[in-house]
Amino acid sequence: MRHQRTAALVGVAVLWLALGPWVLLLALASLLHPAVRAWLRPTPRVAAAWVGAVAAAVGIAVVAPAGWLPVPPGPGALVTPAYVGRPVAAQPPLDVAGGPGPRGESPGVTSRWFGWGGRCWGVTAAGDALLARCGSTLRLVGADSLRARDTLDLAAGGAGESDSAGGSDGAAEEPAGACASAFATTSSVASVLGAGGSGAGSGGAAAGDGGEAAGDDAAGDLPATADGTGAVVPTLDRRVLVVAIGDDGGELTVVRDVDVSAAVPAGDCLVSAAAAGGPTGVSGGGGGRLWFVTRDGRVGVVDPDGTVRTTDLGETVGQPLVVAPAGGSAGGSAGDAAGAAGGTTGGSAASPSGPGGGAAGGSAGGSTGGSAGTAGSEVLVSSTAATYRLALRGGRPAVVWRAAYDRGQEVKDGQPDQGTGTPPVPLAGGLVALTDNAEPRMHLRVLDARSGSEVCSAALFEDDHSATRGPLVSVGRGVVVANTAGSSGWSPTLLGRAPSGGVARVDVVDGECVERWSTDLVAPSAGAVVSPVTGLVYLPTKRRSWWGADAWYLTAVEAATGHTAFGVRLGLGPLVDPADPTGSPVALGPDGAAYVGTRGGLVRVRDAD
Repeated sequence: MRHQRTAALVGVAVLWLALGPWVLLLALASLLHPAVRAWLRPTPRVAAAWVGAVAAAVGIAVVAPAGWLPVPPGPGALVTPAYVGRPVAAQPPLDVAGGPGPRGESPGVTSRWFGWGGRCWGVTAAGDALLARCGSTLRLVGADSLRARDTLDLAAGGAGESDSAGGSDGAAEEPAGACASAFATTSSVASVLGAGGSGAGSGGAAAGDGGEAAGDDAAGDLPATADGTGAVVPTLDRRVLVVAIGDDGGELTVVRDVDVSAAVPAGDCLVSAAAAGGPTGVSGGGGGRLWFVTRDGRVGVVDPDGTVRTTDLGETVGQPLVVAPAGGSAGGSAGDAAGAAGGTTGGSAASPSGPGGGAAGGSAGGSTGGSAGTAGSEVLVSSTAATYRLALRGGRPAVVWRAAYDRGQEVKDGQPDQGTGTPPVPLAGGLVALTDNAEPRMHLRVLDARSGSEVCSAALFEDDHSATRGPLVSVGRGVVVANTAGSSGWSPTLLGRAPSGGVARVDVVDGECVERWSTDLVAPSAGAVVSPVTGLVYLPTKRRSWWGADAWYLTAVEAATGHTAFGVRLGLGPLVDPADPTGSPVALGPDGAAYVGTRGGLVRVRDAD
């Protein structure tokens, strides 16, 4: 009798994994019958054995090193397809940056469990490794093994010496409440750096709003690394770290630690940070500078000698800043226009007053006219009310232009703030794209990068069911936008459900925003990326299931037509849910593998050799 009960319970578990959660619900419903309860009632010895087995399984999951176990499976393996579509042939190359991605050739899926609360996002390929934000830590993960090689605590600022002598002593007061929550939902790995990063300065007091460095100039370049790579990341205690991958590729080394707490008061927090030189290294055209933006709208720049100067936009910022492309697109006409509007000159910090920000634009514009602009000397920032272009004027961030947008009447379900859900995205031809929060439908808005004037706009998706979060996918003079309306939290995607969804591509054609294609794919976390080699857009999607199975897929869509090429099942259950508040994109490795951060860890999709 005892073995029969055990066999029945094991059978229910197997059917649950194969057919989905309805099996478990039916099994629980059968307990309403007294005869079933009497038959299944275990002896104390059997009950103790089951409790011990469950405790052992949970204990193993808790103590196992990150990346040594797969993400625990969910139910519904037999009622959801593991693969849909077919492999793709070579597509016309796209005029965008990026590497290869999967073509759907017998793809293999590998997952790795990073523990309870180990949700990963901001995944970025760095040579033969990955950099990922998992909880409040930065992890270095082997691209092939998916096992964690090293971890850096971002809540406490990590290791290393600070550039600031005037901030905290390593025990900075952590912001609480909304600010801590903002850091958790917006901060991620910033730009991945190539060889030749900035120096690891020592000394140099953070000057806040106008002080000068009190220490030595920054020292030489980033140390030589196995892949010449690293990253710029913000921390919860208001530091900006430049992190390099060690010589053996197995550890993270903080080579620069800038305490900006003297310029960012307690209660505010860093939303994002970036290197002035972008992906080519911190010491690129920006001269070793670092940019950062805070939740309360402070935009700051850190000079190579450790001096910190800020400008206060006076508006809440919920999106990462973007380093503007080189080439002076914000100079010349932008400066003339802004200078004419403001009628003043100078290099002082701009501080917009009122929704127009005209004085700030004029102050910046007077010194902008005719400037050439270099990589890292200008950034784009979107607050919950407007998009800004800022440039260095007299060594201080100053507003070049401010472009307000419709922020709607409320925070939409599927967006983190009452404002845009996307950082500004530079497009070909000197354009900048973002989405607004208009009602009943949000709009894609395309601006002239030189002046901030609107080029065109297009309403997207359905009335009262349109929102998005995370970066837009730039494709030449167009973008791909995923609808995340109704996707906040866990419940919208549980038991086989999925929100309204939709994915569309909008191109700028003859000064008009034209919707080139749209699909009904459901991509609750956005998180798309495009490969110029395969011509495909990759994004995590959710399939609706009457069986109640929560199946998540990496779906590949032809960028030119919107046709779904193929989909590979990432896994089942809420732990494989990639729907995170940042909408961080899929990462593509140099070998063509795709990496997706999930609530339980990391998943890799790679074509068969």
